[in-house]
Amino acid sequence: MKRNLFLFSVFAASLILLLAIAVFVEVPLDPYLDFQVLYRADSGVLQGIPLYDQAAQTQMIADDLGVSVDQVFVLPFPYPPWFAVTTLPLALLSIDVAVRMWFWLNVVMLLLSVWLLTNGWEPRKRLYSFLAAFFFLPIFGALIVGQYVFPSLLGMALILYALRHQQVGLLALGMGLATFKPHIGMFVLIPVFSFLLLRRDAFGRRAAWATVLTGMILFFLGFLADGRWPITYLQALFSFKDVSQCGLCVSMPLTIAQAGRLGFDQSIWIAGILLAALIALFIGSKYRMCDDLSVAFFVCMALLINPYLQNYDFAFALVPLFYLVGSASSKRDWLWITWIFFLPWIGLGLLGRAGTPTLLVSVIAMTLIILTRLYKKHTIAL
Repeated sequence: MKRNLFLFSVFAASLILLLAIAVFVEVPLDPYLDFQVLYRADSGVLQGIPLYDQAAQTQMIADDLGVSVDQVFVLPFPYPPWFAVTTLPLALLSIDVAVRMWFWLNVVMLLLSVWLLTNGWEPRKRLYSFLAAFFFLPIFGALIVGQYVFPSLLGMALILYALRHQQVGLLALGMGLATFKPHIGMFVLIPVFSFLLLRRDAFGRRAAWATVLTGMILFFLGFLADGRWPITYLQALFSFKDVSQCGLCVSMPLTIAQAGRLGFDQSIWIAGILLAALIALFIGSKYRMCDDLSVAFFVCMALLINPYLQNYDFAFALVPLFYLVGSASSKRDWLWITWIFFLPWIGLGLLGRAGTPTLLVSVIAMTLIILTRLYKKHTIAL
């Protein structure tokens, strides 16, 4: 009881400190980049507007700006409703303070993710990893524009830490956070939950039940943002696909489709083929443990088969990258890691925005290395 009270006190004091920093420390951030989508959605919920009511959200923004509705364009909110519910306090702040608060929260989540991912490393390597994480290109970009990847990145780090130390509560929390970015997180959630069921031991059963309970809590929490969210959320996702043409997407299926002069709809079928191929490769490896190696593979899978993938989504590549760093044992390993880390920066420097597909090349390289290790180990230990 005393320990829980202490942890809660530390958590509350940390939030107050971050809020003070956000209010009094000027950081040159533009609140009208990606962050505004979350801020406007949260503001609408506080005013009683259902999260996925795009027309009402548009009217609210038009009223705030003093312009007509036809001058306002609002994308459908593409995230699950509990994302908005858990971030509602941001909308109580002015947008300039809120974007700084969100920035510092993201910094803290990134630091916690690195701390969890590097658990057990030697101190010097661990210290360098904190610095390197901020300069991993998609991480750097996501921080600047106020993107939403960091809760799920922290979730994946919690999952790995909890699996190593058999911490049921942390695992359930990590699984819940991974749902905040479902099109990436589900590729970790589904296999990890399946492994928990297959373990047939006390930890597996308790962790599986805790995960189900967490899912139920999030499900009912969603009704606070939108009373019809199981229906309207799906409608918002389909609407999002119609209004967002994915002109800046960096994805393997879309790249293949465009090479064949096909469109986004056809890339979904290509994604299905890639998914089947990667699952077959994983099963063929006969690796049956849920650990850093397998989770690194699942994250790479998500980044290789998603048709709708933006630059910032590659922030999740930090998980397999840190797996490679933690397991590096030769100069050749470090040469590969250095090439994977710096290639996106080289592409951006030489080609500008046109160089971002180098992110995909880096993930392909990591996937090939991880697959090689999966086939070398042939571990069967459910």
